[in-house]
Formats: sequence, C-alpha cells, structure tokens
Amino acid sequence: MLRQSLALALALIAAACHTPTSPSDGQATIERGRLSGVVTIGPNCPGPEQNGTPCATPPSAYAARKILVYNEARTNLLFTVDIDSQGLYVIDLAAPAKYTVDLKPNGIDHTSDLPKVVDIHANTVTRVDVNIDTGIR
Repeated sequence: MLRQSLALALALIAAACHTPTSPSDGQATIERGRLSGVVTIGPNCPGPEQNGTPCATPPSAYAARKILVYNEARTNLLFTVDIDSQGLYVIDLAAPAKYTVDLKPNGIDHTSDLPKVVDIHANTVTRVDVNIDTGIR
C-alpha cells in the first residue's frame, strides 16, 4: 500500500512538472529575442579632461534617460527601458520582428546612433550601443 501511494505521488509530481514543448501538447513555446546594449554619456564636465581622465558619469545621468522601443513604423511605443547605473540595458521582446529603437533624451542630449530599426530574431541577442553627447563643453 505504501509503495502504491509513493508511486502514485511520484507520477502526479512528474505530470505536474511536465512542460509541453509542441503545439500538439496544448501549448506552443513562445520564442523571444533580446535587445541589449551599453549607453555611454559624455562629456560630463566642462573644460579639458584632468590628467587625461574624463569626468565619471554619475548614476543619475543614466536614470534620467530611457531607451524607447516602438513598432517598426514608430506608431506605437511598446516599451520604455531603464538604463542601469553602469550604462547597461536589456529587454526581452515577446515576438521576433523589426522594432525602432530610440532614446528619451535629457536636456540638449543628442546621438547619431538612434533612432534605428533593428531586426530581432528568436533566441538571439541583438546589441545596440548608444553614445550620447551631452553638449557640455
């Protein structure tokens, strides 16, 4: 009796842990693509660099800017992506497709890297790095 109960319990656990992997199992696997990159902001202080070292970018400078992801035609804003304190961003996009990536600037910022149409593929990381010129001289 104990063995039968244990076998039944194990069978129920195995069935609960089963993840369908094909459409015939009742669920299709959702393919995703990833967009990531590094944002560089500068210059961050007026005048020449001191000792050949540029002024560090404060974390608040990254927090004030966002990466914007639109549909390809740029008619719908789909995602607003935070940039971390090291200048990194990442987002998993639910559907492989073409998207327009842009920047929500701060002040007189500008970049020649964006806007940009990117083609996101399933199970692939597409990298878009962004250099932001703050206009500080």
